[in-house]
Formats: sequence, structure tokens, C-alpha cells
Amino acid sequence: MVEANREALRQMPFPPGMAEYVEELVRTGQTEQIIAIIKMGFLIGVQQGARSEPIPAAPPVRIQA
Repeated sequence: MVEANREALRQMPFPPGMAEYVEELVRTGQTEQIIAIIKMGFLIGVQQGARSEPIPAAPPVRIQA
């Protein structure tokens, strides 16, 4: 996945200090925090993908009196 998206990842801006923060997490063995960051990124991506899909319009409801 990384290799397929390498160029897009290179062009993506990174928040200042994020690389140092992740390096600190790795160095201190905070695996749960790293996994939480990855999950949050995944969820944001899923939400963006879902938002970009057209929302199908429901057919009009017919009411009989």
C-alpha cells in the first residue's frame, strides 16, 4: 500500500513536530498510541471516501388515502 501511494504520501503535508512525536513514541515503546494514531488516520480516510460517494436519493413515497 505504501509503495503504491508513495508519491502521494511524499506530497502530503505533515504537521510540524509530528515526525519527532512518532519517533518518541517508537523509542519509548508506546505501541498502543502509535496504533491509535494509525486507526484515527484510517477512520478519517474512510469518512472522506464515504463523503465523496454520491448519496442515492430515495424514491418518493406514495401515500394512499
